[in-house]
Amino acid sequence: MILDSSGLFHIRNAYIIGEISNGGYRLVTTSLVADEVKDIRSRALLDLINVEILDPDPNMINAIKLRNPKLSDADASIVALASSMATSGVEVSVVTDDVGLIKALRKHVKNTKIITINIKEKSK
Repeated sequence: MILDSSGLFHIRNAYIIGEISNGGYRLVTTSLVADEVKDIRSRALLDLINVEILDPDPNMINAIKLRNPKLSDADASIVALASSMATSGVEVSVVTDDVGLIKALRKHVKNTKIITINIKEKSK
């Protein structure tokens, strides 16, 4: 299960993620996402649930960015990691509430389960 920073920021109950963690799921994120997590509560949550940091190939991140220029580097790293894991046969789930990231995942990584928390459409 891949965690995006927006998913972490909006989790209202740390118990939920703890249950996911205790359910035998491997929880991962990228270093670019971990670097976005600056508030004490979310940083503590990352430590509490033992999130593993995995970084996809930088060339893959760049390729995702070329096809999706509006994505942040961190979001592109999530798409690249999900794609890499799916290609290797891993069933991929992503926890996020970022609408742009969700669209990119649906476009580039088939059969990805997306777990959303408090989705908010961005105003134009």
